Amino acid sequence: MAGLTAAQRAARVKTVVLDVDGVLTDGRVIYDVDGREIKVFDIKDGHGLKLLMRAGVEVVLLSGRSSAANRLRATELGIGELKESVKVKLPVFKDLLAARGIGPEQAAYMGDDLIDLPPMRLAGLALAPADAVAEVRAAAHWVSARPGGRGAVRQACELILRARGAWETVTARYHQPV
Repeated sequence: MAGLTAAQRAARVKTVVLDVDGVLTDGRVIYDVDGREIKVFDIKDGHGLKLLMRAGVEVVLLSGRSSAANRLRATELGIGELKESVKVKLPVFKDLLAARGIGPEQAAYMGDDLIDLPPMRLAGLALAPADAVAEVRAAAHWVSARPGGRGAVRQACELILRARGAWETVTARYHQPV
């Protein structure tokens, strides 16, 4: 697949695997006075994921941390699989692909930090938010203009949907005359 553009790679994607902290969030973790964790998720990122799933692309969350906020967001978006407390992501990523019967070229992976490099190097489409660490940006086939937790995932969803020729179909209901 060497020499393919990001759009050509995106056209093959059947499953998108996302890191959570730093990708779906801005990477900050806030604790209230009772020790409860608070995270901020971008609504546009969530809508992009809904559009992606509407087009038949599966979304999986793969996080190095365990968090009630992660579980709540996955449930709210209708994401069927969330893997948490994964300190070594490549074996889990490979298992996700095998369970779906797809090759790495049919998977996208979006990460922001060093722990994400191994699955990114295997994925057919490696994605990164604008504020990912330098090594991750260098390994990515495509880097968002937006930072993690602030629209990077939405841009990645649009890239994939447009490359698959599904953008017009999944957004048609929003363009109907009143």
